[in-house]
Amino acid sequence: MKKSKIAILTDSSSSIYSMEHNYEHLFMLDLPCFIGDRVFTNFMKNKDEEFYEALRNSNEIAKTSQASIGEILQMYEQLKELGYEEVIYLPISMEISGSYGNAIQAKELVEGIAVHVVDTKRTVSILGAMALEAARMASEGYTSEEIINRMYYMRDGSTYYFTVNDLTPLVKNGRLSNAKSFVANILKIKPIIQLTPEGKITGVENVRTFKKALDRMIELVNEQVNHKTGHIHIAFATEDENLELFKEKVHEKFPHLPIKVFKIPATVVAHTGLSALGVGYVNY
Repeated sequence: MKKSKIAILTDSSSSIYSMEHNYEHLFMLDLPCFIGDRVFTNFMKNKDEEFYEALRNSNEIAKTSQASIGEILQMYEQLKELGYEEVIYLPISMEISGSYGNAIQAKELVEGIAVHVVDTKRTVSILGAMALEAARMASEGYTSEEIINRMYYMRDGSTYYFTVNDLTPLVKNGRLSNAKSFVANILKIKPIIQLTPEGKITGVENVRTFKKALDRMIELVNEQVNHKTGHIHIAFATEDENLELFKEKVHEKFPHLPIKVFKIPATVVAHTGLSALGVGYVNY
């Protein structure tokens, strides 16, 4: 196969390191995670398990960081040295992280390679699916303009819904007040959180009981997914009976569509905690 002249770049929020592929022109930047003094990075090699385990055994607040201008610039330079003429960078949504802005600034500092930074408005496995599709198209000789237009199509035809059984991480990260958490726990209220069309992570509904929240997320996806071209994504942090129940429910609802299961990347689990479950879709 002729080597692609276009490199595809994404970041570790995309779960790309847990997706099987053979694209040599697909690259990833790490978004570091922190628990106390410990730094978690190099997810392509280490995956998520080490971070998950540390989070499970710690009472400290997990934090995340964006890719710096210097790190992004270094990656652009490396791709140029590898012989690529163009790079399409698919970073985490600019509403969630400053990586997009840093990528634009780094673009102004590099010469000899054409850099295209896409406002993906996405993260987790949807972003990974976009990166895989971009890599496929690049390997088949599509132009950067054609690939970017395809990314916008996938971006606009996708979303994710999440819920959590344990509200503690949302309180620790300041996304939910102690008072609201106390009331929610008493009433067994669970939030439904959406990766919105604008690329924000926002609470959209509150539902009584975790199982009803799971059912409601499936309903929301069923209302929006293209039932001919859509692919369903399930995202989880902990393998338990809730995950098994959720997978059964999703398979029952969408027997006619491809269904893929992914671990939620450390970048997102740092904020949602280990009880998070999600379901989303990508229309191809």
